[in-house]
Amino acid sequence: MRRLALLVAVSAAALVVAVVAIAAASGGDRSLKSTLAPSVPTDPMFHGVQPGGLPWVLSRGSVTLSSEGRLDLTVKGLVIPTFGTPGPVTSISASLFCGADTSTTPAAVTATEPLSSAGDGSISQRVTLPADCLAPIVLVNPNGIQSLYIAVTGWKTAA
Repeated sequence: MRRLALLVAVSAAALVVAVVAIAAASGGDRSLKSTLAPSVPTDPMFHGVQPGGLPWVLSRGSVTLSSEGRLDLTVKGLVIPTFGTPGPVTSISASLFCGADTSTTPAAVTATEPLSSAGDGSISQRVTLPADCLAPIVLVNPNGIQSLYIAVTGWKTAA
């Protein structure tokens, strides 16, 4: 009987420690991980930023934003299908928006990085994060033009 009581007490203590550790690990985590979806001209505006004027396709894309402000974004095959290339787009940047769509000022913006003729590119930069960021959205801007986006956090089913 004593061994059973000791086993129950040790198990209960281990469970409490595990719950506290999980809560501590997730409570302060301000990270974002998402796939990216290409834009088409009929997509909505987000935070006053319009979709590109031509349809885009994307083989693969993702973005991760760590709690320390490390933004890692990768696109593969981000091209205009009628051209088979990104056309005049030779670089990309990323804009982070927080909160209601009425906010038109990005919380953070990266510098531009090259986009290959195959539509492959990546951004790995540190940005300063706001204390709060509800409903975060990341827009991929062509040639650093912050008033347009050619990809956005989310996903689309291939047509």
